[in-house]
Amino acid sequence: MSRRIERKRCHRSEGHRAERGSALLEFPMVFGLILVPFGLLVISAPTWVERQTAARDAAAEAARSIVLSGPESSTPEQIVQNIEAGYGLDPGSLDASIPPGGHTPGSSVTVDVAVEIPALSLPIFGSVGSVSWTASHTERYPDYGADR
Repeated sequence: MSRRIERKRCHRSEGHRAERGSALLEFPMVFGLILVPFGLLVISAPTWVERQTAARDAAAEAARSIVLSGPESSTPEQIVQNIEAGYGLDPGSLDASIPPGGHTPGSSVTVDVAVEIPALSLPIFGSVGSVSWTASHTERYPDYGADR
C-alpha cells in the first residue's frame, strides 16, 4: 500500500503576480523622493539658524551701543563687523540700517539688520538660492540722566 501524498498548490491570483518585485522599485523611489530632500533640509537648517541669530545679535548690540555710547565705545558699524567676523560670515554680509544720532531722553532707536540666507546650503557644492531676512531691535533711551 502506497500512500500518495498530494500537495495542494496555492494558486495566487493575478493581483499578487503583478506585485512581485515591487519592493525593488519602491525602495529607490522612497529613498530618492523623500529621504534625500529631507536630508538636504537637515543639512541646510543650521545655516538658516546661524544667519538669523547673527542678524538678531548685530541689531541688538548696535542699538545698545547707540543708546549707551560714550567717548570710548565702538561705533554700531564696528560692532556689526565684529559680529560678522565672530560668526565667520563674509564681510558685508550683514547690512545694518542705523538711524542718525541726535536722540532725546525717552525716545527710542531701532536698528534693522538684513542678511542673505541660502535656501539650500550643501557642504561640497555651496549655496543654491537665497532669501533676505531682516532682524529688528529697538532700544529706549533712559528718561533721566541720558543728557548728562
